[in-house]
Formats: sequence, structure tokens, C-alpha cells
Amino acid sequence: MTCPLCLNESIKELEVINRLELIKLYKNLTNIDFSYLLNQDLKYCECENCKLRFYDPLITGDEKFYNSLQKFDWYYMDEKDEYLEAKKYINSTDKVLEVGSGKGAFAKHLTSKDYIGLDFSENAKKMAAKNGITIENEMIQDYAQKHPNSFDVVVSFQVLEHVSDPKGFIEAKIRALKQGGKMIIAVPSEDSFLKYVSNNILNMPPHHVTRWSDETLKFIAKEYSLDLIDVYHENLQDVHKLYFLNTLIQNSFMSSKLIDISIVRKIIFKFFSLFSRLFARGLKDKMLPNGHNVLAIYKKV
Repeated sequence: MTCPLCLNESIKELEVINRLELIKLYKNLTNIDFSYLLNQDLKYCECENCKLRFYDPLITGDEKFYNSLQKFDWYYMDEKDEYLEAKKYINSTDKVLEVGSGKGAFAKHLTSKDYIGLDFSENAKKMAAKNGITIENEMIQDYAQKHPNSFDVVVSFQVLEHVSDPKGFIEAKIRALKQGGKMIIAVPSEDSFLKYVSNNILNMPPHHVTRWSDETLKFIAKEYSLDLIDVYHENLQDVHKLYFLNTLIQNSFMSSKLIDISIVRKIIFKFFSLFSRLFARGLKDKMLPNGHNVLAIYKKV
């Protein structure tokens, strides 16, 4: 086994995920059956070199899987905190490429009109076109080969954790950048409370296949000779405060596992949910951990 980011073979196995338990959990929470994608148990691992956490094998969702998630209102938000932070690093004259753009929601936040998005969804391309936004149905690896050194800014929001080849993905983003250009990456943070959440299906395959800490994001700068301009952690959103407290309380009584569908955890969750709601009202911002997303800004030098 090798790390999908740095190709190092020093890998630590953290946990084994039972295939049937994961499939059952997805069905119970979303009514989505992805059993056709997964035919074996998964290993949850950490690279001892770059500290990337990943699942082996790297089983990613297909268009059918993602279309099933799109029906939920909570799955995709047009307004994201990282959009507001990212646009601070983009000038009105910059040529911008967004990888995994969806229907181009980020483009609406930019003063620059020189924007191109990449997304595999034909439907996203059609929706974007209605708003005058250009989306190409092409992989970044292929697009960067045709358009090297072409963009002032290359961004991706909540995409890197979905791809099975993070090394190739990052290298292609860098290839598409001009010298002095900026690469912006937003991912769920392993330095947030998410690291300790059980039964978080969206942070497991076939949705997320890698998990990123600040240490791993800093490794990218070192590995590819980039300047790391900033690492920005969003504040814990109001909608996630209760989620954080439930996690904190549950893990005070039992160990944190990626999947735990035991009766004991269900009882603890129901019993302490009321207390969590009461505590959430009195929480001050300084008492809270980082929000669950992190934004890293790099410069190609």
C-alpha cells in the first residue's frame, strides 16, 4: 500500500470499516444504496510521511451516487464561508479556473468576469449557461495539459477529498497556473471536531476518500515548492454547534469509532440531545473549536 499523495509506503492502519455496516448506515440515513460500488471492507489509514488520512481502497462515488445526494437541500449550498475568504485573494483582472465548480456559484462572488469552471455534470453545465457562466465537462488533468501556465488563480472548494488521485489533481492545478499565480484549496479539516465524529457518512467512502489536516496542507507547499500564503479556519457555524456538542458528550462516555451503530450509542445520543440543546445556547465563540472547513492559499514561485 502506498500513500495516494506522496507515494510513501510507511502507512499506519487506524481502523477497519465493515462493508455491510457502511452500506446499512447510508441506507438508514439517506435511503441511498451504493452497494454496487463497494465489494470489500475498507481500511482507514494514515501516511507517516505527509500525515494524509485515507481509505483503502479509494472507492469514489459515480454520477448516480452524487445525483442521489443532490435531492437533499442540505447537500449543496450556494453561499459558503470559504467563498468570502477566497475572493480576498482574487483581483478583478485575474483569470480564474474553478475545479469541481458545480453550477458556478462561486463565479457570482467574483468581480473578475474571466472565469471558467470544470465539472463532470452535464446538468451543472446547462444550469450555469443560463446565468452566462462557462463550465466545461473535463477533468483538470486533461484540461491542464491543453492549457498550461494559463490562469492567475485555480480554486477548488470541497473537491480534493472526493478524488482518488490527489497527487495528480494537485499537480494538474499547479500546471494550469501562471508563475506567481495562486492555488486555493478548501477541504473539511481534520483539525476540527469532525475528526472525532462517528457515523459521519459524508466523511467516508464513496463520498470522501481522503482527510486533510493542516500538517498535510503544509506538506503540499513543501513538496511542490509553493509559498503557503495562509491557512484559514472558518468559525464553527451555528448549524454545527449542536453537532459538536453531541459528539463531545458521546465521546466522553465511549470511544470514537468511524462507524458505531450500537444500541448503547443510540441511547446515549437520545438521552443527551436535550442537554446539548441547552448547552448550545450558552456557548461563547471563544469556547468553540474550529469550524469544519479549512482554506489553504498557495503561490506558485
